[in-house]
Amino acid sequence: MQKVFQFIERHKAMAFVMLFAAAIFVPFIGDVHLFDWDEINFAESAREMILTGEYFRVQINFQAFWEKPPLFFWLQILSMKMFGINEFAARFPNAVCGIITLGFLYKIGVKNHSRNVAIWWVLLMAGSLTPHLYYKSGIIDPWFNLFIFISLYQIIKALESTATQKDKRILYAGLFAGLAFITKGPVSVLVIGLCYFTYLSIHRFKGLFSFRQFTIGILSFSMIASIWIVPEVTKNGLHVVGDFINYQIDLFKNPVAGHGQPFYYHALVLLLGCFPASIFFIKGTALKAVDEDKIYFAKWMNILFWVVLILFSSVTTKIVHYSSLCYIPLTFVAATYIDSIGQKKIKLHYMMVILYAIIGITIGIIFTCLPLVERLKPWINPLIKDQFVIDSLSITSPWEGHEFAVGFLFLLITVFSILFIIQNRHVTAIRLVLIGNSLLIPIYMYVVVPKIEQYSQGPAISFFKEQVGKDTYIETIGHKSYAQYFYAKTQEHVPTLDTLLNQNHTKEIWFVSKTNHKIQNSGRLEEIKRYGGFVLWKKIPNSANE
Repeated sequence: MQKVFQFIERHKAMAFVMLFAAAIFVPFIGDVHLFDWDEINFAESAREMILTGEYFRVQINFQAFWEKPPLFFWLQILSMKMFGINEFAARFPNAVCGIITLGFLYKIGVKNHSRNVAIWWVLLMAGSLTPHLYYKSGIIDPWFNLFIFISLYQIIKALESTATQKDKRILYAGLFAGLAFITKGPVSVLVIGLCYFTYLSIHRFKGLFSFRQFTIGILSFSMIASIWIVPEVTKNGLHVVGDFINYQIDLFKNPVAGHGQPFYYHALVLLLGCFPASIFFIKGTALKAVDEDKIYFAKWMNILFWVVLILFSSVTTKIVHYSSLCYIPLTFVAATYIDSIGQKKIKLHYMMVILYAIIGITIGIIFTCLPLVERLKPWINPLIKDQFVIDSLSITSPWEGHEFAVGFLFLLITVFSILFIIQNRHVTAIRLVLIGNSLLIPIYMYVVVPKIEQYSQGPAISFFKEQVGKDTYIETIGHKSYAQYFYAKTQEHVPTLDTLLNQNHTKEIWFVSKTNHKIQNSGRLEEIKRYGGFVLWKKIPNSANE
């Protein structure tokens, strides 16, 4: 028992960090519907794996889904077994990931820099917008990125370890790289490999591991990867590995519909989404005031950031969370910059203050105005050209009138922090905004987001829920969605759109389209209902048209 108390005493700071993470990441994660595409896609895959009992092959619409390996779905399945098939269960694994991540970042922050930097690192992850929301989502990337980061960290430490410790570190690096691989695929190996190659290039290939060490890493990686690959190949043949790899290559080469963005897309996403950490990162990358024994780890964080940003800026498909691995090094660099300000080594550059004020006040105004959408409709509608958006805003969400106050608090905190900065109370200002954001983001998710969601996808999800338990097929026309499977709780494969439209079926067939999509051959369909930006159609049996 004494050893238990000694362990708690040694790690009580990290335990407090993890309790803090649990307090901000777990509450209210089940209070808003899952969002298309990815959140619903992954939750639906887990639901179908439970229904079919096929746990090694990921599926969607009860067919093989080659895009992702199964580890994250196993976590969702475990969560759904505990909490039921619902939004909370779909997002709970990432809340756990957030708790582990913040605890791990605190631990290695203390070890590789200082306690102050570790605390700032945690607060920046918790108090910046997208890094916080990331752990309240149901997407794969939080676990994927954590495994990559731990694997890379083991390589970082191996490079400065003795021969015996080096083998152990490489073993761990391979294990966690394997976990990343069976979470999201071969891009994990690509990221780790590019970071290591970049380090070697900078240091003229000093630090190259021996053949023995590479073998240890490959074997440990293969051991984990085989947990998924061996059962899959044994059951379905070697071609499944080729199909999976070909899909991953195609994803890099060709844009997913609606996700072909300009080269600077991820840089802009990180600047706005990672506010306020992104502001301090900008000057932190050029920070020279780092102690000599701390430069090594800081250099690795810069390598990780730029490798990920350049890699995912170069690929054709660009989605917001593709650059999410940048969050960890970005917030670390920002933490070292803030720590240097606190130690009076440097001063906050006035251009950073201006940029901070512009972005912070703009976000605060947006957060304040979103709950006032009903009052602002007369001014908003004439500016909108998209018919779907106009029709989506035609419905009335159940606002109670006080919701704007949460956004106004964001704005107020930003304004007060600017005033503190002007008074040279920089640390107080930054602490205020980070702690304030950490507490307000969950409240905003609970109070505001479910009502905003009613305009965007709420009507469609209501249609799908009406079909639960009925012997029907339901599909979308003109837009891609997975919501019809998850929220209608489909029990079998839904045929292709062409098959549903052109062949007779014993089941009733329903379709949902957006109001801005022109239906072809609409004589085969009967419009049943319009609600917001969506239209519900019922198929007329072919014989009725003959």
